[in-house]
Order: sequence, then C-alpha cells, then structure tokens
Amino acid sequence: MLHLLGIRCSQPAVSIDNCFLEELGIDSSADWIRDKIGIEERRTSLPLEYIKQTKNEDPKLAPEHAIVTATALGVSAAKEALRMSGLDPDQIGLVLCNCCNPTSLTPTEAQKITAQLGCKQATAYDVLTACPSFALLVDYADSFKNEFLPDYVLCVSSATLSQKVNYNDRSDSAIWGDGAAAWVMSRKECGRLRVLDTFFAADPTRSQAVVTDTFGHFYQDGRAVRDFSVRQTVRLIKRIEEKFDIDWNRDIFIGHQANRTMLEQITRNRKIPESNHWHNVTFLGNQAGAGAPAVLAQHWDQVESGQKIVVAVLGAGLSWGSILFEAS
Repeated sequence: MLHLLGIRCSQPAVSIDNCFLEELGIDSSADWIRDKIGIEERRTSLPLEYIKQTKNEDPKLAPEHAIVTATALGVSAAKEALRMSGLDPDQIGLVLCNCCNPTSLTPTEAQKITAQLGCKQATAYDVLTACPSFALLVDYADSFKNEFLPDYVLCVSSATLSQKVNYNDRSDSAIWGDGAAAWVMSRKECGRLRVLDTFFAADPTRSQAVVTDTFGHFYQDGRAVRDFSVRQTVRLIKRIEEKFDIDWNRDIFIGHQANRTMLEQITRNRKIPESNHWHNVTFLGNQAGAGAPAVLAQHWDQVESGQKIVVAVLGAGLSWGSILFEAS
C-alpha cells in the first residue's frame, strides 16, 4: 500500500488583492470578484508594477520579469517535503513532476528540480496534466508493481499561470495564483496517511475547453468548464461514498481550488460541513495542480487518526481524478 510521508507547499511573496485588480480599470470591482468567485487575494511571480504598466499584454515577456520561477517554487516545496519525511535527496528513487507552464521541454521540470535537489539516484520525468495533477501523480505511482516502484517517490506540482494571464480580462485576472506543492510517497515505509483508493480519467475530445498556450495567454470556456467542474466533482465524491464508509461529520473534503463559490456548490450538494471542507483558494487563488496538495500541506497538523480525506480534482484535458487517504 502506498503511504504519504510528508507534503509541503511554496508560494511567491507578492500578493494581488481585489482592490489592485479594481484599480487596473478593467470593468471589475472588489465586490464583483468576491461575490462571483469568492477570492480575496492570489499570489503572483510577477512584480505588481509590471502588471500595472503592461497588463501582461505580451506573455512571452513575462518570464524575463518574473521574480521567481515555477522550478524554484517546486524546489522550495520539495526541500521541505524531504525534510518533513526525514529523507536525504539520495534516498529518492523517482521524481515525478507536473508543471502547467514549463520554460523548457528539455530539460524537463523533473530533471531541473532533481538536479537542484541533488537526488543523484533518482529517475526523473514529467507526467503532465493541469489542475488534477495531485490525483494523476498519485494514481500513476500507485499503478507500479511493487518490484518496479522505488522505495521513495517525490512528486512535485508547480504553476506560475499568472504569467499567462491577460490582465485586461476581468475573469481570468481574478482567478489565477502561482504556487507549488511537493510530497513524498513510499510502499516501504508507513506514513501518516495511507492511500486507500486512486482514480484518474480524461476526455481528450474536450481538450480545447482549457488552453495554456506556449506563446499566448491562458484561455478557457469559463461557463462550460465551471458547469463541468461542479458536476464531475460531485460524481467523484459519490464514487468514493459508494465504495467506502464516509462520514462527513468526521472526514474531510479537499476539492480543486478553482474558486470559492464553485466549492460551496459542491459541498452543499454533498452536505459537507464547512468545518470539514479544507480549502485555500480564498487567499491564494487557483494554483492549478498545486492548489489541492497545498491545502493538505497547510492542514497537515489537523489530520486526526482514523480520519479519511477525500480529494477530488479536475481541469484541463478535460481530465479528472480522486484520491482517498486514511490517517493512521
């Protein structure tokens, strides 16, 4: 059985609040953002003055002005995850990475992060999706037969999608935040959380609904994606409820951190109390694949013995997946 030994996250220091977006003069307001998507702040890898002056109209220039890279955020989260797990970099046998907007195809993000960490014994490669990367990377690792899975696996999900945002667009500019999360898994060593169930699926015929263009701005069919997200997340939760004994007075739900109002629709549907709904989107924005694992990292000290944690995530692809953890 796969175990989670440690998980940490990292975000840029620069924060974009709703008043800043209102001051950009893009037909938006702090109240509209709060009511529509329930986000108050989001982190960015770009200087605020750069956003104010250019509104990131040419996203090809954004990496030159960035304060921090997706790679650096991933390395920072990974170092802390290793420290939490009590492991040296040389003990890691496999590094799996997902990055929504890598700056190069070769070397891959996994190779760059592994080199900077000094994981000299590790095989490293990218396993790509977008927002559902937490489920994809866990499901992928869990698919290995015991003899082929190294003793310790490091997973990293990072995104700096604010560098792809057109800050003339009031919807996209209000959603995205940058961040990274990293976690260590093992079948050799028992950890605080064990993986009871994993699932991942995709519908490539709908791949154009969400696009992160290499040279252009992020684009999505917002209304269609939101409707899909709510319905599919509910289905993912029901799938787990039908297979396992889930008690929402005790157990925890973590969803894709797309926006706060969408998450509220989902929790109302499944009658999940607010106290058992862990989230960070309100003050960190949508960090793509880093959002859900960052939530778990930030609530790690609140995990109680015997508690189950239901993770349901989805996004570009279109793709979706879930993880069921149980605390030891």
